[in-house]
Amino acid sequence: MGLNLKDKRDNQDLNEYPEEVREDYLFLSGWIKELSQKYGEKILIRITDAQSLQGFFKSIRYRAFRYPAFIINKRGKYTGKDKVQLDSLLQEELGNA
Repeated sequence: MGLNLKDKRDNQDLNEYPEEVREDYLFLSGWIKELSQKYGEKILIRITDAQSLQGFFKSIRYRAFRYPAFIINKRGKYTGKDKVQLDSLLQEELGNA
């Protein structure tokens, strides 16, 4: 499948960021896609920009001051990039549901 105009624009915009930011974005977006494909409708994924006002308040509410941060059912929290650890927490939570 080829790139459409929106994809080309998004790739061009992404290339304007520093390498570290691009790598983080690509890692996180890939991870979100993996979680979505694996769990489907069993989980609801909401993405909040940590620099937004809503992100600021959620960071304080959940005491999540490192990113990426994942809040699980408004009580569990995971921060970091360890896919296995987050998957384990999700499996545990789904087992308790």
